[in-house]
Amino acid sequence: MSTYTLEAGRSNLQESIRRSYGLIQSVAVLLVLVVVMSIVSPRFASVINIQNLMAQMSAALIVAAGMTIVMINGEFDISVGAVLALTASIAGKLMPEIGITATFALALVVGPLFGLFAGVVVTKFGIPSFITTLGTMMIARSLAFVTTQGQVVSNVPESFRIIGLGRPLGIPMPFIIAILTILAGYVLLNHTAFGKKVYAIGANRNVAALSGINVDRIKIVCLMICGLCASFAGMVLLARIGSIQADTARGLEFEVIAGVVIGGVSLSGGQGNILRVIIGVVVIALIRNFLNLARIDIFWQDFATGSIILAAVLLDALQKRIAGSR
Repeated sequence: MSTYTLEAGRSNLQESIRRSYGLIQSVAVLLVLVVVMSIVSPRFASVINIQNLMAQMSAALIVAAGMTIVMINGEFDISVGAVLALTASIAGKLMPEIGITATFALALVVGPLFGLFAGVVVTKFGIPSFITTLGTMMIARSLAFVTTQGQVVSNVPESFRIIGLGRPLGIPMPFIIAILTILAGYVLLNHTAFGKKVYAIGANRNVAALSGINVDRIKIVCLMICGLCASFAGMVLLARIGSIQADTARGLEFEVIAGVVIGGVSLSGGQGNILRVIIGVVVIALIRNFLNLARIDIFWQDFATGSIILAAVLLDALQKRIAGSR
């Protein structure tokens, strides 16, 4: 066996250990949070609360699947909350008129269209995705208000609500759908040529372009996938709560980004495991749920979420600095 082969094997082993350590570290943090919260608030560990928690975090998990793909690609999409609200608003208005199937098909086009528009602006005009999607966020939120006329839309057919209220084996259907979405994202990122291109572009756009990858097309598709996940989450949320209003999911984008970063996805792109993102989103949801159970003033909840986002960003920067010094 050659020295090169031994070195390659040792390098692969070290990389596997590093990835496993990161996963173990995330799981350990999650377990500590669960134990502490269960001790402080006995209601936290109740079956009813756990079921409610799983249902409540479902929309964020679905959106996180798309956000992970975009962020690994080196971009951001902060329009997801507004796109979710717009999609659900349109669906809530259309469903009684044209039926569930047609509405579902039309509603799921909303997110990809916003993603396509943002992708073209980002790739063809060189505008940063954060600024571009800030604009599309405002457009989508405004259109949601126009669609609903500022009113709550609640005439959702009961047959559609089965998607949101079903609990096979006691597990909320929205949570099952969310996990399946994450798994689909895992397959896309780790077992397809497209996924390899997403990682390559996030790691080094110039090298990816020189290797023959159509960088612009991949970036556009990533933003379209993220938009699709936002629209899909909107439909699942509509089925779960049975009503929607234009300011639904306001701030969801930042909670999702925080969860994705806590889950180990690098802010600069090229690194991340979508399965670990589940832990990051769960951590955010656990803290929100605990603050509610502890009856902490709602005005402090955004303070806690903002602190978590800052901590996640600082941790990401610290990890990069440590890696760069080796």
